[in-house]
Amino acid sequence: MKKHVRVQLACVLLLSGAAVTSAIAATATSQTASVGLTSTLNKGIVSIMTDPTLAGGRLIIKVVAHNPTAEPKILSAADVHVFTAAGKPVPVLGLDQLIAEVSGATDSRSRDHQSSNYSRPQASTSATGELDVTGITGASDAVGRTVSTQSSGHAAADDPAVQQQIDGLKAGILQSVTIAPGTAAGGQLVTDKIKFPRKEEKALRVVVDFNGEQHEFNFEAPPAG
Repeated sequence: MKKHVRVQLACVLLLSGAAVTSAIAATATSQTASVGLTSTLNKGIVSIMTDPTLAGGRLIIKVVAHNPTAEPKILSAADVHVFTAAGKPVPVLGLDQLIAEVSGATDSRSRDHQSSNYSRPQASTSATGELDVTGITGASDAVGRTVSTQSSGHAAADDPAVQQQIDGLKAGILQSVTIAPGTAAGGQLVTDKIKFPRKEEKALRVVVDFNGEQHEFNFEAPPAG
């Protein structure tokens, strides 16, 4: 009888250990988001993909949501939240601020612009069932050059190259998009510069609020570009 009890206890401990290992694997931050991560919940599917490196210390992230319901749903920049592994919020830059940086106008009003102020419609992608984060294009190059032009601060607003960057930002940066039933849409976001204290884990957490659910992604921060 005692031997039977010991065998049962050993089995319980083994299963418990496996459960703990599984839980640790589920919350690990060793996975990179540059290859794409997907979260599937009851009311929607959300995928994210980051650039492989930080652009001037900033994270460029693509977010796409699929709406499986019978009603249109909205995804906006205000629904995307970025945190360090320690829980510190990482601000998301507004479209107006990015445009101001490209054109060289970095006044206080553009610096104070928040992601929640996005309101204009934007180009979006649709899907026939599968999310295609890589389909969200147009802003990556513009954003990269936005970061590099900050120091000069005197880009000519009427320069065709500058206007091309601005058009790319308007087309690619996520503002507010209505996702029809059975389709997917999204866009890109750019964070402020990310700084990790020396002893802090260089990992990030992205939470996307979509259709009343929270999609959470944990991953290593991309290296500096």
